[in-house]
Amino acid sequence: MMADCLHASNHKMNIKIKKGKLMASNANLPLIIVGVLASALQIVPTKNAIAQEYAASAFSECSPKAYLTQGTQSRTYGMDLLTGDYNVSAESHEHSGGTSTARLNALGFNPNDRYVYGWSYTHSQPVRMHNDWSVELFSEDANITDQDFYVGDVSAVHNRYYVYRKGDSYGLYYFELDSNKPDYLKMNKVAGSSSMNLRIADFAFHPTNGFAYAINSKGELYVIDPELGTSESLGNTGISGTFGAAYFDASGHLYVGNNRDGKVYQLSIDSSELKAQFFAAGPSSTSNDGFRCAIAPVQMNEANLLDFGDAPDSYGTSFGSNGARHGLGSIASNRSEGSNAIKLGNSVDGESDAYAFPLSDNKQGDDEDGITFIGNLVQHQVARMIVNAPNGGYLNMWLDVDRNGVFDGNDHVITDTLLQVGEQTVSFTMPANVMEGESWARFRISSVFGVEAIGGAPDGEVEDYPVMLLTDPVIVTTYPSRTGWSTVAFEDNWPFVGDYDMNDLVTQLRTVTYQDSRGYTRVDIAGRVTASGAHYDNGFGIRLPGVSRNAINTNNLEFTISDRKVEVEPLEPNRKEAIFLITENVFDHVAAGPECFYYQTEPGCGAEVEFYFTLSIPFNEPQHVELSGVFDPFLFATPGAFHGHHFITPPGRSYEIHLKNQSPTEAFDQSLFANLGQDRTVPDNGTYFLTDNGMPWALEVADDWLHPREWVEISKAYPMFKDWVTSNGENSVDWYLRKNAVSELVYTE
Repeated sequence: MMADCLHASNHKMNIKIKKGKLMASNANLPLIIVGVLASALQIVPTKNAIAQEYAASAFSECSPKAYLTQGTQSRTYGMDLLTGDYNVSAESHEHSGGTSTARLNALGFNPNDRYVYGWSYTHSQPVRMHNDWSVELFSEDANITDQDFYVGDVSAVHNRYYVYRKGDSYGLYYFELDSNKPDYLKMNKVAGSSSMNLRIADFAFHPTNGFAYAINSKGELYVIDPELGTSESLGNTGISGTFGAAYFDASGHLYVGNNRDGKVYQLSIDSSELKAQFFAAGPSSTSNDGFRCAIAPVQMNEANLLDFGDAPDSYGTSFGSNGARHGLGSIASNRSEGSNAIKLGNSVDGESDAYAFPLSDNKQGDDEDGITFIGNLVQHQVARMIVNAPNGGYLNMWLDVDRNGVFDGNDHVITDTLLQVGEQTVSFTMPANVMEGESWARFRISSVFGVEAIGGAPDGEVEDYPVMLLTDPVIVTTYPSRTGWSTVAFEDNWPFVGDYDMNDLVTQLRTVTYQDSRGYTRVDIAGRVTASGAHYDNGFGIRLPGVSRNAINTNNLEFTISDRKVEVEPLEPNRKEAIFLITENVFDHVAAGPECFYYQTEPGCGAEVEFYFTLSIPFNEPQHVELSGVFDPFLFATPGAFHGHHFITPPGRSYEIHLKNQSPTEAFDQSLFANLGQDRTVPDNGTYFLTDNGMPWALEVADDWLHPREWVEISKAYPMFKDWVTSNGENSVDWYLRKNAVSELVYTE
């Protein structure tokens, strides 16, 4: 907040006493007198000067906060625009000398001198506010009208304080704030009602273009030329109400606060799309005005951690997308912190920005622990869930029922439901327009009601969950869990062991099967690549064991990479089996980073996740096969790419690596099973892709597994690994847990 004081500029003046009054010889300069001298000489203010009984002190900074002054006995709040959280900055605003408490309106911050200027209803005069929140009047006859003004702001470009009121006797006026100008602090009329007749509650000046902007009660956005005294409608913003507080930020975004519910909206005045969007839930008031430093940015910083969601960014997740966010260290005096904080479940974490899917903040711990679904989410049926609200709060829920990647329309399925303390069952009826498949749900809890799917809230938490939507009752099985991942790792030197670091390709997979009384009707697969430490170029595919290619309903097959629909069909052509090629070259989708050769196997090399995909695979007829786990993921050589000197020509699709004892696809060259290197495959015995002591070239861990660093043999990173393998899984069953890893030998970034 604007607090620590800096002394105002010290103007050099020749001071003399004349007829019992203290006068400045330069009438263009404000009269600034130290309090003791002023009291001794009984100051009477000169015309066109600010009456002052002590040295003026400007605010010390151009604060990023927004300020709201409310009430008939004005109190000022400092509000964090990121979340809407606020505290009391000033309990009151006394006039200099403590003579009375001011009722203020039409406020504006001037970055040129770092003072706040406003209008005192107590004295029907303009005032200047100091850093101790006291105010001093302009000269007694500064107001040339007989009215008060409730619309006002400072133009940093013109260095003027402007006020406005609608009506025949009023109009647009300004006060010059440059002490070197001959009309310093004089009230000048710009325009009357004939050229400017706007019914507005506040306006705000753009930080650089010199124009003011305002939104009327019907949502029309107006631009005001303060020199010509004219206005022009730019279009409708899609909101309505009384907007008694308006602000700009350094990027030219306009923010307006609705008096009725306190909601703060943001819009870009330069955009062809003027639709205002909810930005934060602020305090409401029937009598208020706002001000802030228009050249200050509104941005995240490392010291200001908030709770974000983690759905894909199309849902409004990251700060750049005005994502859902909640203040953690709540500063408002009427809210609790720590163990009494409003939240979902037992934990809530803070970030400087969101980890939008497929990124994850769960390395710091999984804080999506407040919601447990009971049963499936089926069209028209009642959906139930257990909600854990340790300290109560207002709950809102959005469910992307039409799976269009945004929360809109009928997606707001729970609105401002007041929860009791502890666990409770919450239910709602699933909408009629459900589209079957994977989707997302967003839950937000706060001490305030009216939060939306995006934007800030002063306290509470947001939790995002991937969900399965159904149009008919079926058995849904998710592996390993609704929010968990199973890790599949490959060593790509087969049939040679090589460095055996099991990080040449590391993928995480989640599968969902849908089954009715007739068999499996559909499967969904979600996956993400978490490492590629390969010297060779590799592709990645998944086969559905026992399912023929003809069984796939290709017309309704859905395939996305990084949230974008892929037009090229992933179902491999000219095959009998249902084989899906996710990519022919993983390196087409990941970036190791500058001065890095491998992706996420060495410190500082690569983002957490850059390549993720989804597959929704419907069947023409129900399938009577066993579909479970991760199905059959496999690595194959990129067609045309070098894959070792033991191949005369690049092997391409004829080269595959599968999980231990999983047979290859029909594309595999069976002649490669010739006891080359360390491979001891015996197809007649059903043994595939293993060494003579049973070591695999691919393994699955049903967990979010930490893979070894580059060139680190897996048994060195996980000392219990060999015992687990050689005992056929009887011993050391928890070898893969983080507590059993050598921490400096696994990749943890």
